[in-house]
Amino acid sequence: MVQQQQPFLFSSGIWIGEGKITFTASPEVLSFFTRWETKPGGREGELLCTQNVEMQGVDDKVINRFRVFDITPRSFAIELENDLVGLVRGKGVIAPNEIAWEFRGHPSFEGFEVYRAKENGDYSVHAEFASPDQFRTVINGRVWRKASSSD
Repeated sequence: MVQQQQPFLFSSGIWIGEGKITFTASPEVLSFFTRWETKPGGREGELLCTQNVEMQGVDDKVINRFRVFDITPRSFAIELENDLVGLVRGKGVIAPNEIAWEFRGHPSFEGFEVYRAKENGDYSVHAEFASPDQFRTVINGRVWRKASSSD
């Protein structure tokens, strides 16, 4: 079962993380903090995830809402919705120690995210997103399961 192979994204719970964001158009490096919450959706086999992202020096949080569905042992469909890009659809893959997804073919947004499981249960994160003018945002960090169920 996918939940046993990959607890991140595929089982209910809270994950937190941190890392760095870089931009091809700027030498600036921003620290970020993230909080993921996953819960069952309204349909069979559907998961709903909310990701809050706080960036150093940026007052507004980014809130990403994901819907994960059509889950098989090796793949899944994913939708991302936020105030910046609207709703985009993508495809994901599941490997023994990796979860990845990509959004392609959208006029204003393309990119991918890769989560690699570590022996301690954490996941390393690498993501890249491109804007229509081909500037890239690169994200590197890690996420880990929150130790307690309290916020």
